Formats: sequence, structure tokens, C-alpha cells
Amino acid sequence: MSTRAFPCLLAIALCLSMPARTFAQLAQGGNQASHVISAAQLDQLLTTPKCLEGYRTNQTGPLSRLDKKPGEPDDSTFTVEKVSVPSDGLQIRGWLYLPRNAGTQKFPLIVLTNGGGDGSLQIKSLSDWIAPVLSHCGIAAFVHDKRGTGESEGTFAETTYDDYITDAGNSAVFLSKHKNIDRRQIGVLGGSEGGRIAVVTASRFAVVTFVVSFAGTVVSMEEDRIYAQMGGLRSRGVPDSVIAAVEPLWRRSFAAWASNSPAAHDRVNVEILAARTKFDRSLLPATKAEMESSPGSRAALPTWKSMPNDYLSEMKHFTKPWLAMFGEIDTVVPTSQSVRNIQSLMAASGNTDYAIVVLPRVGHAPVDVETKRMVRIDNIVLNWLDAHLIRR
Repeated sequence: MSTRAFPCLLAIALCLSMPARTFAQLAQGGNQASHVISAAQLDQLLTTPKCLEGYRTNQTGPLSRLDKKPGEPDDSTFTVEKVSVPSDGLQIRGWLYLPRNAGTQKFPLIVLTNGGGDGSLQIKSLSDWIAPVLSHCGIAAFVHDKRGTGESEGTFAETTYDDYITDAGNSAVFLSKHKNIDRRQIGVLGGSEGGRIAVVTASRFAVVTFVVSFAGTVVSMEEDRIYAQMGGLRSRGVPDSVIAAVEPLWRRSFAAWASNSPAAHDRVNVEILAARTKFDRSLLPATKAEMESSPGSRAALPTWKSMPNDYLSEMKHFTKPWLAMFGEIDTVVPTSQSVRNIQSLMAASGNTDYAIVVLPRVGHAPVDVETKRMVRIDNIVLNWLDAHLIRR
């Protein structure tokens, strides 16, 4: 979960006309006890789904036919309807993508959540890419501006993750009444910050029936931030000895944010100011007043303000189908701990209808760090959904 915009591209579609199946029936030979898919299962999930055969996805807009002649325009297979969703007294503006010539047909719906930050276009890059793919394959998709960004109402600096969860859930409820939406098949999908938002939305809102997350952290808010901040320092080439020296101060700063205690902030602020006599400011946390007043901290402020929230406890009651994907070498999200926590929390909830994909040689974006090629997680999601949804 990074405060940077999430660059990942996911594609989801529903291509089979068959009853829902368990993931174990989709591919034999995986570690069913751990729910982490095997290498053989991964190969199967990476095969191109039928609805994408003969097409190439684009960053935005219609898909391109592989046999398209030079100069020939792409044939749009969807329409876009502008929608305003009421949520907490505000209007959340979005765009509903529907398969072309929908008529009176009803389609599954995916509500797409945004990545971290406040750049409206940048944090919607995932949504803007995947919505055309979804609608091309017969699934409605809803792209929306995060509260306080783009055309949506609200003040971004005053928001928290709870606001984004509420807006995503209210979008699902509102659109479930749309003439072209099958309210029995509504999911939420997101990456990075949006991955956490998607899962908690599915937990809180009954209308949501499944969830997909990529690089959506499943650790406490404090541990998530520590991992990301220390990973950021390492990526800058900061020596391990320096990281070891400043990490305790970062932990105390995050603990103060999590406690929401002015006294705790006062104590750690004294330490922060003293540490600046020994270390460069860029290696240290900012004081609470600096975070709240600096334009450069605006994009991260909602994350810091969400520190007191305990989202893990909610997962102890989560029983819906869930696909959780991670990069094995993610320096922003703690993959190993997230996997262990999912397994523990799903055991507590009694949920056995989930799958965990850990992609080798992949970091926070679905790109193979050795080949520099995108890993087709869109195929993974498509094939997983084929095992869980009913197409009518």
C-alpha cells in the first residue's frame, strides 16, 4: 500500500456459462491447506481466457484486434455512462462501463478502487485500463474519482481509508439497482492501497459477493508503514546501519499516529527535532504539524490519519471468495507476513474459498524484474473468476 499511484494493470472477465466451482476444482495439485497456488496452477491460470483471444489490451480505451489492419480504428465494445453516487452527504462521480448494446441484459459488476495519493488521473490508471477490458468481456465496471479528488466532492486532506471504503460500498449498493446490473454478482477490485480498501469493503457491505486484490497489504497499519518506509530508504541506498538507527524513531512516530494522542505526538516530536542534529531530515519522520501543513505531505496524510484503524480484526469474519495476489519481492508491501495473516484470519473465519498467488520475480507492480515484461495477472484473475461466478 503505497502513497504513490499504483501502476498495476489487472483485467477481469467472465467467460464461462457454468455453475460456480471451488478453486480446488479449478486446478489440482496445489497446496490446498495453505491456499497458495502451485507453479503448475499458476501456469494454468496464466493461459489466455477465451474472451481475450485475438485481442490486445491498451492503457485506456477499446481493445485492439490482433488482425487489425494499419489505420483501421479499434471497434469499441462498450459504452460509458456518467454516474453520481450519493455517499455520506457527498457526490462521488464516476463512470459506468457497460457492454455495447446492453439493452435489458443484466451483467456482473466490478467496482474499482483507487491507488494511494491524490492525483486523480494517476491513481485511476488501474481502473481506466481495466474497465474497458471488463466491459469488452461482458462485465460492467465502475470507475470513480476518490473522495476529494477529480470531480468527486469532499476535502482530500480530511479523508481516511474509512471514507474510501464507504464510497466504494455505497457505489456497489447504488449500482445494484441499475437496470443492467445483476445484483447477485457484484465484486470489488483494487491494487496497493485500493487492494486493502477492496477487501474491507467486501467485508462491510453485504451486496459485495467477491473481492480481488493485488499488492493489498494484510498487516497492521503501523507494520505496513514501517515496511514501506524502510523499503524506501533501502531503495535509495541508505546503509543498513543508518536504517537500524532511525527505524525505532519511525516506529514511535507511527505509534503516536495510531494512538491519536496529542501527548504521544508531543513526546515523539521532541525526539524528531533532536534527531535532525544527527541525521538528514529526509531519513526521519516529520512532526504531526509538518505533516498537516506541508503541501508535499498532502498525498500521504490520509494514510497517516488512518493509523488508528484496525482492519485486520474485521477479516476474522470474512467468508466471501477472495483472490489475493502479491509480488514475491515487493518492497512496499510485506508479502510473506500478509500471506501468513490471510491464512490465519481465514482459518478464524472458517473461509476456505480463497486463493493466494505469489508471483516470483515480481515487486509492487506485475513486472518480471529480470525480463522487464508484464506478468499477465489479467489472465490469472479471469480464470479465477471463471471458477467462482455464474454467467447467465
